[in-house]
Amino acid sequence: MRSFNRFGITGLALAAMAASFMFASCSEQQTEVSIPTRAARPAAEAQNQTEEDIDDTEESDPAEESELYMATDDLDFSNFVFVGDSRTVGMGQHLHLNTIAEVGVGYPFLAAHRSEILELTDTNIVFNLGVNDLAHIDDYIEFFQRLPEEFCFDNHIYVVSVNPTCGNYQSMNADIDYFNVQLSDSLPSTCKWIDTCSFLRDAGFGSPDGLHYNAQTYEMIANLIYNDVMLYQSLGY
Repeated sequence: MRSFNRFGITGLALAAMAASFMFASCSEQQTEVSIPTRAARPAAEAQNQTEEDIDDTEESDPAEESELYMATDDLDFSNFVFVGDSRTVGMGQHLHLNTIAEVGVGYPFLAAHRSEILELTDTNIVFNLGVNDLAHIDDYIEFFQRLPEEFCFDNHIYVVSVNPTCGNYQSMNADIDYFNVQLSDSLPSTCKWIDTCSFLRDAGFGSPDGLHYNAQTYEMIANLIYNDVMLYQSLGY
């Protein structure tokens, strides 16, 4: 089940999306592109898809592929709360998301806001922290493993990978990979993993400073998260 969480969900339309949305990795250039999203697929189709099927999507009919995508403005984030750091702040400001987030924070912020988070109910809660304190992986693991079962059953809990860096922050990527593997492998079954990091590395991403993202990349991340959430819920999670 863990390998499905780490690859199967985010990877379902990897090749098709990469073909539709490509721009220079770590580029400051603002390029006009349409941001694709994946529509939730029927449970049987998603469960039966293999890596060979994913490769085949590169040759699919563009007219058919277009039906899988919608503009970010068409996505309904009203029942989402995003918990995170400056990257979440940036995405939240650009897309007008509900956030519990601050610039430059890490695990201590998460711990300090635990009571506020635990008051949420019937909500899609998306956690996306770690880039500022990758060495605290054990603390993050403990945080998610100790979330009360009742809270998890009253909400949908999603944990997003720490996303890649470039430029002056390029050296962080090895630690980011380690963090993501450790966290994804340690999550309880009540928390679902969303791997946006692998997709960004494959499709490319825009960053003005190597650490934060441009508007187009924030939209792509939001699309990936939204559609993974919808797909998880279509599968009964």
